Amino acid sequence: MTTKRLPVLFLDDIVLLPGMVVPIELDEAAQAAVDAARTSADSELLVAPRLENRYAAYGVVANVERVGKFRGGSAAAVLRTSVRARIGSGVTGPGAALWVEAETVPADYKDHKELAAEYKQLVVSVLQRREAWQVIDSVSAIDDPSDLADTAGWASYLSNDRKRELLETPDVEARLRLLIDWTKDFLAESEVSDSIEKDVRESVEKRNREYLLREQLKAIRKELGEDGADGKDD
Repeated sequence: MTTKRLPVLFLDDIVLLPGMVVPIELDEAAQAAVDAARTSADSELLVAPRLENRYAAYGVVANVERVGKFRGGSAAAVLRTSVRARIGSGVTGPGAALWVEAETVPADYKDHKELAAEYKQLVVSVLQRREAWQVIDSVSAIDDPSDLADTAGWASYLSNDRKRELLETPDVEARLRLLIDWTKDFLAESEVSDSIEKDVRESVEKRNREYLLREQLKAIRKELGEDGADGKDD
């Protein structure tokens, strides 16, 4: 374990996991944290979700890759996340940012191949449904179970609450088991939704075909001078 003194950046609407590269908009507090991080050689800061009912227990160490502006003119920074870290007590540091002690989570060298393989298969199934072929290649190339689990940071079907739970679950086996259950549930719900959508689409298409046939029959009767026919024998 390594303990670092880092400026901390709390985010409201996004939860970052290790291995992500994301742009964020800089308000006053975020700007202070980024400025403080850039005073060090590694340009590191700790990113954590802002919680309403408690202080976040874990965050993720991130490097400030670039600072600039969005197209609208607001200040922005690109962050590259690396490892989980347990948030310790507050400490003093330069600038206006809040500084904390961050204890990085050591790598897990246990064998989780079976769980990782099961989760990878589920992720590939989700990506195949979305025809995200290039992402499938990237996921298939990941061998480390912890890295594989943390790709869930990009999963749009996971809520921020669930991503926070993953962030605060340093045990790789526990993370994989959570993700397997959640992804199975998502796939099952997707299959039901697809089945309902298919039934509705087929019903609409059938009604459209029947309407078209009725209109064609009306046109034929009109051409044959049978406008008054009731069409019972059609």
